Amino acid sequence: MDFYIRVFVRVFTSASEIKNTPLKLSYIYQCVGCDSFHLQCLARTVQKKNNGVKHAPAIGPVVPQECSDCGKKFNVGGPIWSAPIHDQDWVLSTLTGVKSMKDRYPAYDKITSVLNTMSEELHDVPLFFSLHNIAGTVKCTSPSLVMFRSAVLNAGYRISSTHVNPLGIKSDAPWDVIWDIMRCWVKNHPIKEQPRDSPGTVILSKSPKLEANFSRAVAALSKAQTNKIKRFLPNPERHWGPKVRAGRKITSKHVSLLGPDAIKGAVNGGDCQKEGNGAEPDSTASEPEGIKDVEDEPSNKRQKTSDGEPASEP
Repeated sequence: MDFYIRVFVRVFTSASEIKNTPLKLSYIYQCVGCDSFHLQCLARTVQKKNNGVKHAPAIGPVVPQECSDCGKKFNVGGPIWSAPIHDQDWVLSTLTGVKSMKDRYPAYDKITSVLNTMSEELHDVPLFFSLHNIAGTVKCTSPSLVMFRSAVLNAGYRISSTHVNPLGIKSDAPWDVIWDIMRCWVKNHPIKEQPRDSPGTVILSKSPKLEANFSRAVAALSKAQTNKIKRFLPNPERHWGPKVRAGRKITSKHVSLLGPDAIKGAVNGGDCQKEGNGAEPDSTASEPEGIKDVEDEPSNKRQKTSDGEPASEP
């Protein structure tokens, strides 16, 4: 949150848990054409005759040499953590505790928005995709999120949002079902002719095996959406994010970080100095809006005293 990460670690020592660790890791195959992805777990369990469980290497690969949807090759990445990343009971209990002590949390709205979204995620689906990205693959206008969620639910699969991206979608529907839904959407919303070898053209050239039903499903809106609970809060200010490190000279290339007004004031006013030149800005001069240090970073250079001798380390 806000470009910071805090990690709490609990270490378990157990031989059985060590054996289960490969079951929680997977390689990922991602198509270079349509961006569809598939997970390959590192291990599997085999049932023994005495009702015991044996751990064995996984059998793969889970994909052919070429993508069955668009015909392109796959990139391989990982291994990544593919087990649940959220403890749903912990999320719900924390959300309840925060609500009971609302006055003690200045960031109450942000905390509850994140926890509410996490509580509604599919915890057993590790990755998500963007609705706009898959619409961009077939070069069509994107269906509304409610319509797409309804089509997935009406097809008999689960779907949820993700706390990472407002347009992110998690679903246990296989990719052939996702693309069938998009084929049915494009059929009712025709697009311009695209190059024959593009991934979108190859995908749309196949007839859908599933007839998508876009009629609104009961669960198309999450409980948070139904109750109009804010899930994604806007940034507290424009050009929100880490600013330029202290001492750096502000130039036009920093416009995306600070904004045009701050850049203009810094360049014309000469408030910012080059790193390491020893000059300090006038403490009475007003600092352009948006130019603030995120945190004071210790200098790696040894400072010198007035007589030229290195200063002692603190």
